[in-house]
Amino acid sequence: MDEGPGRPFGTAATAGVVCALAVPLVYHLLIDPYLVVDIAEPAERAVVGYAVWWLLAGALLAVTLFAERRPVSSVGMKRPSLRLLGLAAVTGVALSLLVPLVAVVLDAAGGGPSDVTDVAADTVLWVLAAGVVTAAVTEEVVFRGYALERLMEWTGRRWLSAAMSLAVFVAIHVPGWSPAHVVGVVLPLGAALTGLYLWKRNLPFVITVHLVVNAPLLVLALAQ
Repeated sequence: MDEGPGRPFGTAATAGVVCALAVPLVYHLLIDPYLVVDIAEPAERAVVGYAVWWLLAGALLAVTLFAERRPVSSVGMKRPSLRLLGLAAVTGVALSLLVPLVAVVLDAAGGGPSDVTDVAADTVLWVLAAGVVTAAVTEEVVFRGYALERLMEWTGRRWLSAAMSLAVFVAIHVPGWSPAHVVGVVLPLGAALTGLYLWKRNLPFVITVHLVVNAPLLVLALAQ
């Protein structure tokens, strides 16, 4: 259900939304591809990317607190109950089980296999673990916490705002994953995380879900 006319946007919030949506696009579509050439060691390239994400998430929380002068609860940073965390864990497990199923379906349909197994096999374990945590925390802060909340305030339209944040979330995964993985895994899981955030409006809840969804990458890496 839409929330009515959007509220007036201040300079700080406008800048925050622009950064939340533009910085990931610029980095992943324009900057990161060149790091493949300029940085020979994949681990170093990964660390640069993680640093960008943590700096962006921290900057958006700082904008919320010091520029907008609003509490972090305005971007969903609220203390979750144990029951809510339990629900997040169960939901994350359910969603993570869909990933191999979707991969099999895509492969059978001729769309090509998902990249999950290859990533788990080819990535250094500590880099993979850091990536799992970084993605779960920073992507939720940026896309579901800050961008989605502020877009809903600005437009007054819940699902338009959700579509905008989801579109950028999917777009940044395009350079690093196969089309089959983007369409069959990134898009549905991104939509699920967006819907879950709209349901509970609790950032630690979706961070936990995202963390559990990504955890099988570590299991696959250890198994190999």
